[in-house]
Amino acid sequence: MDPLTLCRRMAFAACLCTSLALRATPSPARTIELVLDASGSMAARLPSGERKIDAAKKAVTDILAGLPVADAVALRVYGHQSETARRDCLDTALLVPFGPAGQSRPAATTALADVAPRGYTPITYALKRAAEDFKGLPAGPHRIVLISDGKETCPGDPCALAAALAKADAELVIHVVGFAVDAAAGSQLQCIAEATGGTYHGAQNAAELAAALAQTTVREPPQPAPAARTISLPRNDPGTLTLVGANLAGHAVTNADTNAQVATLSQTGSTATLPAGIYTVAVGKVVWKSIVVKPGQTTTLRLARLGVQGASSSGHAILDPETGEKMAAVSATGSSTALMPGRYLVAFGQTRWPVELVQGQQLTLTPGLVTVRGAPVSGWPLVMADGSPAATVSATQGTVALPPGDYVLDTPAGKVPFSLKEGDRLDIK
Repeated sequence: MDPLTLCRRMAFAACLCTSLALRATPSPARTIELVLDASGSMAARLPSGERKIDAAKKAVTDILAGLPVADAVALRVYGHQSETARRDCLDTALLVPFGPAGQSRPAATTALADVAPRGYTPITYALKRAAEDFKGLPAGPHRIVLISDGKETCPGDPCALAAALAKADAELVIHVVGFAVDAAAGSQLQCIAEATGGTYHGAQNAAELAAALAQTTVREPPQPAPAARTISLPRNDPGTLTLVGANLAGHAVTNADTNAQVATLSQTGSTATLPAGIYTVAVGKVVWKSIVVKPGQTTTLRLARLGVQGASSSGHAILDPETGEKMAAVSATGSSTALMPGRYLVAFGQTRWPVELVQGQQLTLTPGLVTVRGAPVSGWPLVMADGSPAATVSATQGTVALPPGDYVLDTPAGKVPFSLKEGDRLDIK
């Protein structure tokens, strides 16, 4: 063989070996931290009867079995160490530090066995700590997968934090799964994902939760190919924030990054021009967080309004269902109030009427009225069908307003069961 032919064949072989080597090189391993909500609301039951926390534990441990062996995985939980009454906004722990995916599943199964839903939902703080968990790890795709059944209940705006984390670490992407959340919580959680280029999935049951986790971990959506480079001038156009249904007294608008109040929206001035960014709006004691104002665009928020027909003079507290905190109240002198969309509990004596409000909704509750004649001054107890106390009827307070439901009046002569529908009027003699 002549030297020229030999040289050509050797060059071809070298090129072929190089091509095969490149094809055999695995894609960079990911580091994935699962962040699981174990706040008090995760004790609620799904329509199937299974508790949210139990469905989430199973989904997390199952998904770990399907991750590539090259991935490094960690597990962080929040809201599981302190009771709600403590209002612990630092309640988070890294239960399983980063390690090979194959070893993480048994470790997570063991660690989650004792996790019980207890406290607040400190999403902002938990995400901050999760981002710190990546320090010291090799460069490469960094992923946080957040599973939450509600919105932030502590100081801080999780969407603003997510944007800051993405700016500090270009490799960081946060995928979010909202587990049986209301519209307001879903909007906040979606904002977290979008701020980092991640995806948001809503899940209403255990099967949808498992599918959403698979979509964001085992079958992570491919990142789009880099677009052709263009050079453009910075765009600093302001945006507009409009609040429909504002109270006359007004609502403070705060920059989520600086915590500085930048505007007040009211019935007489419901629109503000603001620099592009993330904001919060105060609605009484409720803070509407993660509101994104984009350059040259209008963001419109619509408050809901909740009223009680025939509200008592002593009033009805409107409570946060997760924290139990009083967010607002209605009474005979103020029978309706503006609220941020979301889930609430309306107090009627010792009972609670759960409601879910959507943007722009005007909801009036019409409780049933029960009148008991012949009760003594000391009173007779009125309980729910499950035995939990509802109210006390007496000679001085013979009529009580109650949410729809099944009740039992406990008298010396025996128990009197009855059912009550919205707007019913029932006279028990």
